[in-house]
Amino acid sequence: MLVGTAILVVLGLLSFLVATQIGIDGQRVDNASTTNRLSRQLRAQQALDVALASRVTAIEAILHHQPDPAVVAKTVGAAVFTVLSGKDLGSSFVVTSSGSTSSLVTNYHVVATTYESGGRSVSLRQGSIQLTGTIVKADKAADLVLIQVPMTLPVLARDKVVPSVGTGVLAVGSPFGLGGTVSSGIVSAMRNGLIQFSAPISPGDSGGPLVDASGQVIGITESKLVGAGAEGLSFAIPVAVLCRTVASC
Repeated sequence: MLVGTAILVVLGLLSFLVATQIGIDGQRVDNASTTNRLSRQLRAQQALDVALASRVTAIEAILHHQPDPAVVAKTVGAAVFTVLSGKDLGSSFVVTSSGSTSSLVTNYHVVATTYESGGRSVSLRQGSIQLTGTIVKADKAADLVLIQVPMTLPVLARDKVVPSVGTGVLAVGSPFGLGGTVSSGIVSAMRNGLIQFSAPISPGDSGGPLVDASGQVIGITESKLVGAGAEGLSFAIPVAVLCRTVASC
């Protein structure tokens, strides 16, 4: 009887030890699985962090190289003049400068009264600077004229490529004679050979430069649609037209 009891005790002890070992092994397996899962998640998170850091660096680089509109406006403004032709006024900008002579472009309609009456002289003004210019070339159909002045002036770079819709632009000119005025917008469309843009313009802006974000001239401001409810319907002559008519590009 004692032997049987002893055997039962031994068997019970063995069962307990086996069960305990199974539990410990199972716990070890669970711990290893959890560790592996956490390790994989950590590696995945580290990969995401690296990718995010790369994207942030790329975005910062793009933003760092984006032109500052204030700097662009100031640079462009140095080459923009108000044109006074009798009772008419408009804007102009420098397209070439060599030696002691510079050439500026404006719209034909700005100087039409003077030109068609035989006059060739116009006044140019920029702040305290007052110049007398001579109309040396005119293309009525293109609505462009070239004016020369006996002075070296800063020249604006030009881009003959047709701008994409959505391109950011600045219009620089002299609305109602207020020289150095800047307005901003985007290219809205290409319409009948003209650049339609949303930057607001007013009488006196005609002939001024329409520039992109880098300060390159993409068009010559010409007109806007006026009417009840009309807003932001401005138009400019593409630089390519300037290059094949009154100026060499």
